[in-house]
Amino acid sequence: MVLSQGTNLAADVSALDGRLAIDLLGSIWIVPADGGQAKILSDNLLPAARPRWSPDGSQILYQTQSAGKSKIWTIDLDGAKSSKISDAMYFDQHPEWHPDGERIVFSSARGTSGFDIWETDLPTGLSWRISNHAGDETEPVWSADGRHLAYIRRYDNHWSLVLRRHGQPAHEIVVSTEPLSAPSWRPDGSLLTFLRQTGSDLTIEMAILSDPPLVRHFVSGEDFFVSPISWLDRKRLFYTSDGVIKTRDFDDRQAKSVVFYATVGQPGSRPGRLAKKNELPLMNPPSARLVIRAARLFDGTGNEYRHNLDVLIDGPRIAALATRREWPDATVLDLGNVTILPGFVDSYSSLSSRDQKSHGAELLSYGVTTLITSDYRANYDPLLWEGEEAPGPRLLWAGDIAQSKPDDHKDFQFVTIPSSGLTDADRRSAVAEWQAQGIPVLAESWRVGLSVGADLLLGTDALPTSPKGNRYQDIPAAAGTIALVSGLADAGTPGIAALFRSRQAKLLRKRESTLRRFSSIPNIAGSASTIMLGSKPSGLPPGLALHAEMRALAAAGLSGDQVLRATGANPAVVLGLENQIGRIAEGALADMVLVSGDPLARVADALNIVAVVRNGRFYSLISLLERARGVAHVE
Repeated sequence: MVLSQGTNLAADVSALDGRLAIDLLGSIWIVPADGGQAKILSDNLLPAARPRWSPDGSQILYQTQSAGKSKIWTIDLDGAKSSKISDAMYFDQHPEWHPDGERIVFSSARGTSGFDIWETDLPTGLSWRISNHAGDETEPVWSADGRHLAYIRRYDNHWSLVLRRHGQPAHEIVVSTEPLSAPSWRPDGSLLTFLRQTGSDLTIEMAILSDPPLVRHFVSGEDFFVSPISWLDRKRLFYTSDGVIKTRDFDDRQAKSVVFYATVGQPGSRPGRLAKKNELPLMNPPSARLVIRAARLFDGTGNEYRHNLDVLIDGPRIAALATRREWPDATVLDLGNVTILPGFVDSYSSLSSRDQKSHGAELLSYGVTTLITSDYRANYDPLLWEGEEAPGPRLLWAGDIAQSKPDDHKDFQFVTIPSSGLTDADRRSAVAEWQAQGIPVLAESWRVGLSVGADLLLGTDALPTSPKGNRYQDIPAAAGTIALVSGLADAGTPGIAALFRSRQAKLLRKRESTLRRFSSIPNIAGSASTIMLGSKPSGLPPGLALHAEMRALAAAGLSGDQVLRATGANPAVVLGLENQIGRIAEGALADMVLVSGDPLARVADALNIVAVVRNGRFYSLISLLERARGVAHVE
């Protein structure tokens, strides 16, 4: 397959010989100065982006992002050997060279004030912070003489282009309520170009560094990608839009395309069917008949509430949804002005090593009734939370494609495939084995996922679209049918601080313990046909992490009903558990979360939990919290 377009390409031109470095399908490619056949620099990189030539043309700086990690690397053009620059603990991005070629500048959330600008000396490996303001400072770039620094600052929903001249304090030369990004110096230091976003439209603007600075419109009317302009010299510039690389002289009105051709492998094919039907076992089911009565009910599949319904539970299953009436053979719990939701499903979570019995009640106190974890049963007894004595969510399992074989683990809900460590041929073979057993495969990056025909993709870069929502030749149209496991929450998620002030977190003494991973909230509303909530990448405690992810999904553009389906009906369908969990319907397992408020309008209300029903057993919130704290309680 030959590609001549890419989605959200970044391009950088070498001032020495005019060659271009681009990122395509997660790899770094070199394009001749006049276009033509692109040469892959390495096909064994983690998903790579934002290439930047070193001043002497011997190395390329780039960043990788996958599974909640963002790191900075350099690659030597002679030996195609990559070296990691980032500290493993932090989320580093937006790397740029200092003109001396021995230092790099980047943005990183290494402190408590958000993203700051940092610099690393490559020969010694020493790093130091060079900005420390409230809010986020990102996308730093040095002037050609190495004396002046420009970057983007975001604070209190305002963006600014900041200039810090040598020996002078930093000052904002452009301030906007619209997002600004991708600053770039003209080599003579006379102006800075940057992108301004208005809705889905981006325009290139320039700040002429006169006294006072003058802001002028430069280029518009194209599907610009969020990448800095790259200057060959003070006249010639390159940028990316409409799926291609474009170039123009500074005074030209029109740009021309730099045509490239990149030969890649054929995308992997997917079976085109759902996972095998999985019948969940009923272990220690109750025998009582119970009716739950509340003001409103979200059944998990629609987009609005149903009213004046009773939910009849017979043992572990929902026996009927009926208009309110007398139930002489059942216990009726009339909860008043409460909303009934399907039990929450965390599709990709991790478990702590704390006391296992009380941990189940803690998870239920957040409404988690089904949890899929890669902390396999060597660490947790799958029967531990079945029954009345030690309640907890239903535990299901995920595996690693490199460590397991399908014949040994047919009970996995899905398996993960890493971004590196296997060739594409080995990946395709392993993926086909698991899919033949009806077990879906989750990839950590869209490049790997599309190349091997994965069923699920993890993270915010899955199935990328341009700012205008377009996908170009590198993203097959069929990719839109792949499910996305979210993994969005971080320390910058709106409402994250309120989660740690919630009743559950305060009583269980949860401390805020997650890092910033994203400098801006990703918009994934159009990224995939099916979105499933998965909290593992956030690093937050399970349970609380699910609600952080719900808030992150809402901030990323999903409506309330879409968020709730991501916590229930969507994973049930994708993983072969449809009509058993994720919905409130006759015959489904009786998993429910009872909350006060209106979670369709305010997703945060999903944490206002009054009680939880798991497999037909009713638990009030206070009883779950007492169990989680080790206090004896009888319902």
